[in-house]
Amino acid sequence: MKKIITIAAALGLMASMGTAAFADSASTTSTTNSTPSTTTSVTGSSETVAEPTKLVPEPIISAGEEVTTPTVPLILTVNTPFYFEPGGKVASVLAPQVVDTTGNRVGSLLGEWVEVYTWLGTAWILVK
Repeated sequence: MKKIITIAAALGLMASMGTAAFADSASTTSTTNSTPSTTTSVTGSSETVAEPTKLVPEPIISAGEEVTTPTVPLILTVNTPFYFEPGGKVASVLAPQVVDTTGNRVGSLLGEWVEVYTWLGTAWILVK
């Protein structure tokens, strides 16, 4: 049912656009009856100019903001739990993969906490 309504709406929109396009062009209409013929001339034009809207302010990265010291990626070889804060509760588990680090590190008695990028945002992994 939704598809039928969508198709009907699209066809109606196309028909109205076609009508508007023909109304803007110059046309000449001639009528022939048993009476003498009459000619009516209609001319007109319309122009719509719209500025595109910007979704993101430009430029996103300004000069001088580029990363000059890339961080070392972390290679995970086993399923590794990650945390939203060092020593907190487990948020989820990452499968073996290569993850990018933010460069933030915190030392502890258990090992080193490394901040990484995950699908849930930044998180911490305990590296022993």
